[in-house]
Amino acid sequence: MTRVLATAAAAAAAAVLTTPPAAHAAATKKVTFRGMTLAIPSTWVVEKDHTGDWVSLSTRKCRDADTACPALQLVGPKVLKGGDYLESYKPGSPFAPSTGVAACRLNPTTKYGERFVGAKPLTSGYRPVGAGHKAEYRVWAGECYSFKTDKRTATFKQREWYLPKSKILIVDGYGIAATDAIIKTATWN
Repeated sequence: MTRVLATAAAAAAAAVLTTPPAAHAAATKKVTFRGMTLAIPSTWVVEKDHTGDWVSLSTRKCRDADTACPALQLVGPKVLKGGDYLESYKPGSPFAPSTGVAACRLNPTTKYGERFVGAKPLTSGYRPVGAGHKAEYRVWAGECYSFKTDKRTATFKQREWYLPKSKILIVDGYGIAATDAIIKTATWN
């Protein structure tokens, strides 16, 4: 009996020692945007617009246009400048590039729109984006509302990290749990 227990204990110890550390850590993949590299969960979906100046890092594959799709947005200078169908970005205002009414991000059907509440951010200051880079950080209050009644149906907070020298805006409008860690561990070329 003692010999069986000793053999089982030795086998268990060997299994712990031979399990690679990477198996315990969450798998990640790297996304590079304008000299900044982020390590995101490997299950996230990366989508670029036709210019490559707007990259969406979705927490899952989004199939249905009527379903909320949490994503971290990486936006560069071409998009920030605005243009035909986009408003230009102003650092003292929330990032809301649509020239029309935006569908509610939490319930994107034709019944609900979204808007930002208040002219000032809830929070503002500076936050690190990896080593050696600080971003202008702001948190904006937003709400979804019914087109029929104009009444609020949901609320959200949009967090923004703006790096004026790098001309990068990072936007989290869903409160994604991994965002802070992803941004703090960014690396730069």
